[in-house]
Amino acid sequence: MPDIEREFNEARERLNAIIRYEGNPEIRRSFASDSRVLRSWCVARSYDGGSDRDLTARAKKAKRGRLILVLAAMGVLLTTAAKPAASQFPEFTQFHTWTDIATIYNFSDRFRYDGDYGVRGFLTDRNWTLVYLRPSVRYRLEPWLRLHGGAALFYNFFGEIEDLPELRPWLGVRFAGPRPGGFVITNYFRLELRAFYLKGSSEWDVGLRGRWQLQVMSPRFSIGSAKEFYALTSIEPFFELGSAVEGAFGSRFRYNIGIGKAVNQGLRIDLNYLFHRVRVIEESGDLTADDHVARLRFFYSLN
Repeated sequence: MPDIEREFNEARERLNAIIRYEGNPEIRRSFASDSRVLRSWCVARSYDGGSDRDLTARAKKAKRGRLILVLAAMGVLLTTAAKPAASQFPEFTQFHTWTDIATIYNFSDRFRYDGDYGVRGFLTDRNWTLVYLRPSVRYRLEPWLRLHGGAALFYNFFGEIEDLPELRPWLGVRFAGPRPGGFVITNYFRLELRAFYLKGSSEWDVGLRGRWQLQVMSPRFSIGSAKEFYALTSIEPFFELGSAVEGAFGSRFRYNIGIGKAVNQGLRIDLNYLFHRVRVIEESGDLTADDHVARLRFFYSLN
């Protein structure tokens, strides 16, 4: 057993290095290109002094356990998301496509630029198209704590009625962990200032909105011979804090489920289904709209 013990000790040291330097792109590339590190990582996660056969059996058992855990987590989130959806029948149902690309540039192991840009629209008609630019920065205070801030320009094209531009600066905080079985659980809280420009009256309508997102991401897995896949799911309620225009849009609740793939060190692609419920409060009674969204996302690291 000495070879396995030695490899375990080496892997433990390398894991400590990964934890300390996970934000450094050079260290990330070094570890990702070192196949021995990846093999040592697997050994370190399953080793407890048994034989090689025991290690293989335990690895398979652990993989099954992780799969059961992610399916259970997704089931719980789906059940939670279905409750508000089942409370009333929607008056409107729309089908959307969202496409966006996020660019990432690491200034240091703690500080990085994030910017995403995209287009959203209806499949059912052409009465609404949204184009947006959303640059932002992130700062890692601790391995489990990140600060996030930025400003966005959203432009809504409505066809027969006047277009509606929106400026949206925001501040957010993300808490990462725990990691049961390799699954990553994160909580993200954001406060947004939403400023809509009303062209007809040449006035700005300003309001605040809060958001909370609970997300679960699986460990990497393979589909046949293709590797580096991952699954993710999230729920996200929105909290409107006052705006005449935003009140017309209504309160929101989102549920997302998707699958992603790391194509290489610089590129990831996600394909998501997003259920989006909108409830508009009116004197004659609440109106409900259900949006079903197919979302394609690209994440590209510039360094």
